[in-house]
Amino acid sequence: MRERTNIVKMVGAALALLLVAVIISGCMKAQADDPNMKTIESVLALQFNGPDAELIDAMWNPANKKIVDGAEVNETFDRYVEEIYGQYFTENELDIFMRVFGTYFISLADIYGYDLSLEDVDIEQSEQVDNRYSFTAEVAYQQAGGKEQHSKVEGVVLFSTTEEGKIGKFTYTSDQGLSENLKQ
Repeated sequence: MRERTNIVKMVGAALALLLVAVIISGCMKAQADDPNMKTIESVLALQFNGPDAELIDAMWNPANKKIVDGAEVNETFDRYVEEIYGQYFTENELDIFMRVFGTYFISLADIYGYDLSLEDVDIEQSEQVDNRYSFTAEVAYQQAGGKEQHSKVEGVVLFSTTEEGKIGKFTYTSDQGLSENLKQ
């Protein structure tokens, strides 16, 4: 009788482990199949692999800039940004993102001679708000001949509720000193 009880317990434990494994793999598959997570990863890859020499040239080359109605206009930069980032953002957020965050790390890396490399990304969907995601990106940075260093960059992304699959708000919330380290 005791032997039978032990067998029942072992079978029950095995079934419980199997159930946990199925649930975990299902959650992992759901995350891997989530197109919003793939969008966030794509934007982070654009931000933290480089710097992008074409973007830098489009942004800073004086030949690309002209004054129209008293304001500086750079159509080459605008076209390049639209081509590279446009598929991921709503039109309004693309403009805001590029003005506030989109060129920040890329410019610092270029100015101070660093190469950036996106090493890993962890993305979590909010349990309370379906279109809200938070991310932590592991970024490696290194000057030529220097020691490779790492930093984590955290942020929040809200996807548009009117334009499916498009980012409506992208914010970096912490860079654990990356921007200051790039300035050295």
